[in-house]
Amino acid sequence: MTDTHILNIGFDDTDSPKGMCTTFLAYKIVDLLKKQETEFLDFPKLIRFNPNIPWKTRGNGAVSLRIRTKNPSKIKNQIKNLVEKYSDIKNGANPGLVFYESKEIPEQFTDSAN
Repeated sequence: MTDTHILNIGFDDTDSPKGMCTTFLAYKIVDLLKKQETEFLDFPKLIRFNPNIPWKTRGNGAVSLRIRTKNPSKIKNQIKNLVEKYSDIKNGANPGLVFYESKEIPEQFTDSAN
């Protein structure tokens, strides 16, 4: 794949105590990406949070994906549309979606000491 971009994608809080599931949304996004000209650079990652927190969402987990694509703008728009479509906002979901277009994620983004 020539003239490509590395796209890191993360999303969370698409579910509510009443329904939906962030991992189901991950399935929908992966299904969409498999039909595009994208290359998965790693398996999707499920980030589990403390299940004992009283304000947790239903599944209390986030998902991250890392892909290579020729058209990051198109992919970003499609994923944004899926997050808007499937997030259970009416029942309290407060979705977050982040895209970082780079091969490496800076250490200050991942270092918990900062």
